[in-house]
Amino acid sequence: MQGIKFGTDGFRGIIADTFTFENVQRISQALSVYLKKYKQTTYKKGIALGYDKRFLSDRFAQAVADVLSHNGVPVFMSTQPIPTQAISLYVRANHLVCGVVLTASHNPYDFNGLKIKDEFGATAPEQMTKEIELIIRTGVNFPRLKTEKPARIILVDMQKPYIDFVKKYLDIKLFKENKFRILVDSMHGVGVGIVDQVLKNSACSVDTIRANHDVLFGGVNPEPIAQNLLALEKALKLKPYDLAIALDGDADRIGAMCPDGQLISSHLAICLILLHFIENKKMTGKVVKSLTTTTLVDKITSFYNLELEEVSVGFKNIAAKMINDDVLIGGEESGGIGFKNYMPERDGILSGLLILESMAYRKQGIIEIIKDMQKRFGKFYYLRRDLKIKVTKSIAHPKKILGQDVIEIKTYDGTKFIMKDESWLLIRPSGTEPVVRIYAESKTLNRTKDLIEFGSELL
Repeated sequence: MQGIKFGTDGFRGIIADTFTFENVQRISQALSVYLKKYKQTTYKKGIALGYDKRFLSDRFAQAVADVLSHNGVPVFMSTQPIPTQAISLYVRANHLVCGVVLTASHNPYDFNGLKIKDEFGATAPEQMTKEIELIIRTGVNFPRLKTEKPARIILVDMQKPYIDFVKKYLDIKLFKENKFRILVDSMHGVGVGIVDQVLKNSACSVDTIRANHDVLFGGVNPEPIAQNLLALEKALKLKPYDLAIALDGDADRIGAMCPDGQLISSHLAICLILLHFIENKKMTGKVVKSLTTTTLVDKITSFYNLELEEVSVGFKNIAAKMINDDVLIGGEESGGIGFKNYMPERDGILSGLLILESMAYRKQGIIEIIKDMQKRFGKFYYLRRDLKIKVTKSIAHPKKILGQDVIEIKTYDGTKFIMKDESWLLIRPSGTEPVVRIYAESKTLNRTKDLIEFGSELL
């Protein structure tokens, strides 16, 4: 048995290598032990269980259900592949003890994964996953599949409650007055058809590409970033649309494009929704962002005198703040955004629809809204490079980078250099893949490219 280690959002591995039925069963058994030890009064409320469209995800989910039920933990299992956030919502709405989702999110097709959600619907905190790892290391005894009284496995439609909630969260009547044309790129994931259902009785029209079930994801990683959205860019040239929304494999992260094919990065999406909440919906609260997220967030929060907190990468770190504080919005570079009056979890589908709602409020096209925001708060250029290497020595701490004084160095998650001109460079190992990521942002594209090269040389 190879070691089982949880990353920033669950346990992930290559199918038939580290991600095996045996390891999934071990995690499930350890989770059962954990729940009986720490959730003695609530574990019999049961868990919510879901899965994505990856190879064998439904079979892996059934393995989880079998182990948990034979440990006396009731299982409410989705009747179909489902967005991760729909599982989290079901946990929260039905006061269950936790949730489990079989998904590797945006990772390549040969990966699968297992996410655990706590009773708040948030990614399981580190103390919980560390304890599960410890239980696995010290040995867990599998229950025989013949027990005196196994708990029930109950099949449930979790998609409808999720769609109903999204409708209520939005000012849905606005979409009956605006004939928006929306293009959705589901990237062969679980988000297919949901935007259509939310806007079913509106004046809007929805077309979808990459909607078919393909466990190879068309040979493209289901991560809604520029290099993976060429099909979406091509489709925008064939027919006029007002907005294009792209979703990752489990639909909890947002990607988007303007009608002209211009990418709406996750950074822009966070800022667009933040301004929508502040200016259109008159909402207030603290803002939380991961340290890989644009400085544009800082500019907006400073202008409106809102508290801003920066945390380590991983939405679980944002979720922890959302559970305990009055958080208006929490966002991360990878496209995960969470919202006030919802739950401490990201939602790519709702993120896209909130951008559309902003257009309806302002009665403006998305290009015009973005130009206005950048005119008011500044324009920043962000890039990321992933390197399949291991860092074997500490990274040097230069006092100047490309002619600019380094005014601050943060080392709580990788090494982040912040320069006097507000540009920054971050080097950190990924928590979900065997790569080292180099992130950079500045006020010009050329400088950002140079920062990426500088970061590569530091390694």
